[in-house]
Amino acid sequence: MYGESARLTDISKCLILTIPGIVVGFAEVRPRIHECHQAVIPEMRGWKALEFMRDVRDWWWETQPSDLMIAPIPEHKKPARFLMHLLGFQRIGLYRAVSNDGIEREYVAYQMERPQ
Repeated sequence: MYGESARLTDISKCLILTIPGIVVGFAEVRPRIHECHQAVIPEMRGWKALEFMRDVRDWWWETQPSDLMIAPIPEHKKPARFLMHLLGFQRIGLYRAVSNDGIEREYVAYQMERPQ
């Protein structure tokens, strides 16, 4: 789908995958542990986003040297949290952190281990 050549080292330890209306980004937080972030415009939410993100998830595990994917989701983003469950992520807990805009918010942490 995205090719074998797409690797995190290609763009300074970040990998961005996108189609119109959906962006998925990955960053290495520790060796073989990667943080995943998603952004979806309202018109692409629902089954369109789920289908794309399942493809990205499958491609990730087939091509990337990673054992664990983590994802922070703002507590108030219930549709995003539901999407994480549909993708197979497991909720691991709440935490508070300062966002890029400087405001402290509650997040829900999710994780997914490499399938065996």
